[in-house]
Amino acid sequence: MSAHAQGPVAEVTTNTKLHGALWAALTVIVWSAWPAFTRLAVTESVTPADIVLLRYGIGGLILLPVLLRLAGSMPRHAWLEGLWFALLQGAPLAMLTAQGLALAPAGHLTLSTGLMPLFTSLLCFYFLGEAISRLRKYGLALITLGALSIGGVSAASIHLDYWKGDILFVGAGMLGSVYLLRMRRSGLSALQGAALLSVYSMLIYLPVFVWFFWDASKLTQIPVSDLLFQGFYQGVLMGALTIFSLGRSTMLLGAPAAAMSLALLPVASFLLAFFILGEVPSVFEILGAVAISLGAFLAALSAQTAKSTAKLS
Repeated sequence: MSAHAQGPVAEVTTNTKLHGALWAALTVIVWSAWPAFTRLAVTESVTPADIVLLRYGIGGLILLPVLLRLAGSMPRHAWLEGLWFALLQGAPLAMLTAQGLALAPAGHLTLSTGLMPLFTSLLCFYFLGEAISRLRKYGLALITLGALSIGGVSAASIHLDYWKGDILFVGAGMLGSVYLLRMRRSGLSALQGAALLSVYSMLIYLPVFVWFFWDASKLTQIPVSDLLFQGFYQGVLMGALTIFSLGRSTMLLGAPAAAMSLALLPVASFLLAFFILGEVPSVFEILGAVAISLGAFLAALSAQTAKSTAKLS
């Protein structure tokens, strides 16, 4: 084939990777800043229950038209599966993380997102019989050491109640891992799963909020500017945009490559918590975040290697 024939193909491939990288970068930036902005909110202006309402009340409304458009192509089992998605990855998980951020430093949310590759790998090993490669084992070991390093800081500062937030983060990571396993086995697309999750969460959480949390809500007491900012960040960015951006980056780069980009989250979360909140991490927290990021990268790299090997065989 001539160079003239190869040129457009190479250009398309380069553009595709560039666009995928930009979508991945958007996801990482929004997700990395979320712990800091949420901790700022739940410690100064609103309640954790308010945060969950903003996230799924607004996010659910945005994705409702998407769900209605996709309804005709949904397999029958998807409607029941959506209930599991909402219970695992929806309001309960958001409540655990928001409540945890009211107790522990923003960077400690790494114990939720960072431990998910570990929990997911173990679940796949025990329930799906998937082997864990040597490279992935190294990655999971680093993740474990990093989590112990961050958790050790909380144990040493037990009077500050950081450990309570850490426990909630670990619980959220466990819920998210089960969700990922169910999502993987459901056969649904990322957009189908996201629409089901957000809309179901909205429908389930709204009456729960009115019945149990309305009296304690502070949404009507905070400045309009704060309400608009949190509504935009929690509902539009976290509840809808990042779901789309993650799906686009996964489609353009492939799942393993997209997962590698998310390995930046632990370090980026501590960094943005420092700039936004002034939270200065200890040496052990920095080492823990780096270890978790490196471990997550190795775990994703092992998946990329396995995928490449399968193509060659």
